[in-house]
Amino acid sequence: MKAVITVLVVLILSALALVLPEYLPEAFVYLIGLTFLFIILAVSWDVMVGYTGQVNLGHTVFVGVGAYTAALLQTPERLQGTVLEFISTNPPILLSIILGGLIAALIGFVIGFITLRLKGYYFALVTAVLPLVFIESVYIWSDVFGGEEGFSIGLGNALADTTTGKYYVAFAIMFISVVIMLLLVKSPLGLKFRALREDQELAEAAGIDTVRYKLIAFLISSFFAGIGGAAIVHYRITAGPDLYNIPLMLLIILSTVVGGLGTIYGSVIGGFFIYLAKNWWLREVIDRISKVYHVPINDEIILYAILIVIAIFLPEGVYHGIKKKIQK
Repeated sequence: MKAVITVLVVLILSALALVLPEYLPEAFVYLIGLTFLFIILAVSWDVMVGYTGQVNLGHTVFVGVGAYTAALLQTPERLQGTVLEFISTNPPILLSIILGGLIAALIGFVIGFITLRLKGYYFALVTAVLPLVFIESVYIWSDVFGGEEGFSIGLGNALADTTTGKYYVAFAIMFISVVIMLLLVKSPLGLKFRALREDQELAEAAGIDTVRYKLIAFLISSFFAGIGGAAIVHYRITAGPDLYNIPLMLLIILSTVVGGLGTIYGSVIGGFFIYLAKNWWLREVIDRISKVYHVPINDEIILYAILIVIAIFLPEGVYHGIKKKIQK
């Protein structure tokens, strides 16, 4: 019965999303399409952190790797004079996005193989440093990566020719990605992930190769983060260091924690509302507060205030809170 209700809710929300562009201004359609791609980033982080309990604070590394991989594949002239100058053709956009995910997964394998033997907060601390390293590489090799300003991949490499077209393609990529991740965590593989989260030592005693399954979760998480990053580049036509940076990482964490860790659905809910709050209606609220009360305030303050309120009244996240009320 619960599964039927869940499917019905998903179908209704999907139908609503499909008709939404008919009733919104183009600027809002563009923003919501970008929100769909952000949801992939939040859900992919949840796969690692919410289901295995391993806190990865360097998730934006894979977002950025996927983004720059796709961008450089579409602008191979930027690779001239490097060891990758043999790349000379622009692949189809879908292939470019998939390759972005695969390269991110490859980097994830290398990082995970080295770091996932660390336990406790050591893994989190090591991964927290990684985005800073990759951001510096953008500045050092600015001829290739475009430096602080990034670079454009050209209008011809957009997800679609129109804003509405890009919206629907972004929705399709998000829907397929989230469904795949949901099926993976609901499978026997997901049971092993949850065993690691609940008690790693007991899981080892039961014969589960904890390092192996943490690495598998890390690969899944990094692959879809790369998919999200590559799709974002093709959506907005630019690659930049903002896809590596700490504010994006904090927004991903905030979205997933507010929505509910270890749920997938919660990450979708949190990702949708937090990203729109950050980039849409929260700015209007702040402008009005500043004009009326002359209070120096910004969106980060309000977002983290929301996090504190959620932590107090709904410590397991919005999704679990809604679920409990429905069951009552």
